[in-house]
Amino acid sequence: MRIDKNIPVPRKQVKKAIWATLVDNMDVGDSVLVNNIAERAALTNAIKAQGYEATTRKEDDKFRVWRLS
Repeated sequence: MRIDKNIPVPRKQVKKAIWATLVDNMDVGDSVLVNNIAERAALTNAIKAQGYEATTRKEDDKFRVWRLS
């Protein structure tokens, strides 16, 4: 093995654009049913990052996320 020096760490690639686009298309009161808690967190964070409020409720084994403002 060899040690490499001065190699920059690449930026993480995130699926952030998918969630941001979804939020852009949501109106107040719209909701989305997501498959798991990770998707729930990603969508809720995207809604809040754009300055809106969100709430979630569990539906069976999935989650529904609403845009409130």
